[in-house]
Amino acid sequence: MSKRMWPVAITAAIGLGIGLVLRFTGGGSPVGWSMVALLVVLPLIGVLITIDDDLPGGWSNPDGNVRPPWLCWENWAEVGTRGAISGIGFAIDAGWCTAQALLFWILAAAGVGATVALHKRIDRHVASNV
Repeated sequence: MSKRMWPVAITAAIGLGIGLVLRFTGGGSPVGWSMVALLVVLPLIGVLITIDDDLPGGWSNPDGNVRPPWLCWENWAEVGTRGAISGIGFAIDAGWCTAQALLFWILAAAGVGATVALHKRIDRHVASNV
């Protein structure tokens, strides 16, 4: 597994873990929506809160020479794949082995596959620019 995959794997595991904790100890919150909140909504809120830091003259970009990460397609593709990984939580909510859960398992598998492919492509792009 590439170095760039570990944060995504850890984030997905944390999202699933917190979703399961909320489901079984926090009053029955849906695991899928908890994962969407943790894996998609929370990073989007973080982007919105810190967007001014990435603009020229901001904390992360004082001289204006750095392209903000939210302008890169990789950033948005990762958010989309995190949403697809949330399919694991929706499959748990629908029942592990039901026909309804099958769609969510397929979505989650596609999300995991897309994440792996995305990070391989990013690693190739970074290696070619070095």
